[in-house]
Amino acid sequence: MRPKLKIKSIFMVMLVVAVLAAGALMSTENYMRVLPMSKRYQCANCHISASPTIASYTLNPFGADFKSNSEKWDAALAAKDSDGDGYSNGVELGDANGDGIAETVFERSNPGDRYNTPNSVSRQTWGVIKSLFED
Repeated sequence: MRPKLKIKSIFMVMLVVAVLAAGALMSTENYMRVLPMSKRYQCANCHISASPTIASYTLNPFGADFKSNSEKWDAALAAKDSDGDGYSNGVELGDANGDGIAETVFERSNPGDRYNTPNSVSRQTWGVIKSLFED
């Protein structure tokens, strides 16, 4: 292969990879805007990996349900318990009724991880409990 042709081929491959990566990043940002909350867990809300790539794109249970729900947030998806942890997706994402208006500033937990559940003790309550044991 001639050197100029080889350089052009490498450049084209790099360009294609860059365009695909940019498309994946843009779609992820758009999906996160659809959800009422995505600040804390970001990509991990829908993917098994917190930093998904084209090679590790596997969806978690919530991601699969979000995809089957035409990638939209609504009352039906909010009522579902995708990860089977006993908390609805809406409670975990801070929008229990699925109207798209968050009731909290951050997600309570990850709707795609059954081991990540909302904390039943609020920060205020925890502060009161701690103060009982201070000297």
